[in-house]
Amino acid sequence: MEEQELLLKEIALLLERQEMLSKLTESSCLDEYGYSETHCIDFIGRLELPNVTKVAEHMRMTRGAISKMTKKLLAKGLIEKYTVESNKKEIYFKLTDQGRVLFDEHAKRHKLWEKRDMEFLAGYRKEDMEVVCRFMKEFNGYLERQIEELS
Repeated sequence: MEEQELLLKEIALLLERQEMLSKLTESSCLDEYGYSETHCIDFIGRLELPNVTKVAEHMRMTRGAISKMTKKLLAKGLIEKYTVESNKKEIYFKLTDQGRVLFDEHAKRHKLWEKRDMEFLAGYRKEDMEVVCRFMKEFNGYLERQIEELS
């Protein structure tokens, strides 16, 4: 039991430190946007013909939650709606210039984060990494099931 408590404390500390590093390394332009909003902008910027359904699938959120979020992003001027000539009924989203700035800043921050942490992970043996990866996949699956039960 003691090892389990220690592991949970280390996971909590990891999340806390990741959040702290994000705040220290991100541009102030991302400060006022939450994790979900930033990632919604990211998916709208990367997906082909992004609509509520596609963004919800990629973010693993409900369409209702994405509808609320896109309304907020529309109101903030970060995205805009559009339709295509072949299907006037379906509504798609694209980034505005202001949304593109956030998209680019998020991508830049993500690359820096990846480079920094890959340098750390390079010091571990392949076998150790496989154990950690298996643990993380199983733990994330467990957390996903908890989210589904509560939703």
